Amino acid sequence: MSLNRNFLKGFLIVMVCLVSCKDEAVVKGDLLYEKGQYKEAIEAYDQYLSLNPTHVKSVYNKGRSYEELGQYDKALESFRRTLELDGKNVPALLSIGQYYYRDGQYDNAAFNFGKAVEIDGSNSQAYFLLGRSYHLQGMMKEAMGAYNNAISLNNDLGEAYLYRGALKVNLKQGNNACNDFKTAKSLGAKDADEALSQYCK
Repeated sequence: MSLNRNFLKGFLIVMVCLVSCKDEAVVKGDLLYEKGQYKEAIEAYDQYLSLNPTHVKSVYNKGRSYEELGQYDKALESFRRTLELDGKNVPALLSIGQYYYRDGQYDNAAFNFGKAVEIDGSNSQAYFLLGRSYHLQGMMKEAMGAYNNAISLNNDLGEAYLYRGALKVNLKQGNNACNDFKTAKSLGAKDADEALSQYCK
């Protein structure tokens, strides 16, 4: 009887250690990421994922760490793995979209940003990025719709005003463009001053 009790007690101690070690590794990974220690964060996530390979947040954060190190292909692998585990993971879709956007594959970027807005129709950043992808493909009507959606969801999104203004310049809507540039400037959007001086004299 005491042998069984000792075995059970030992088993419980081992299980508690395993669970707490796993939790410590993921927390350590998150803390290292926040400190900008991305290589060390990846090691901590790998340690955690070796015990819990389907932990979605850790798989995704490992990808973000690779992204911060400029290792975009490895980041993409982690983001795709995140989607395998959770097909409706909006941050992973946005990150995959940004991978393709960075690579100049605007159609693939738009596809992923579009999937993100299908899942979360209240995500202003997803609409903005979708608008940029459409804009760079020359899909003006679609870009305008996406920028409008981004702004209606978040009227503090200065970049959406800036790029909607640029689109209006292309569409020969100068006065409306200048209003957008002014709003973009008031919201601190980079390059708004330059757009105002170039198009709104």
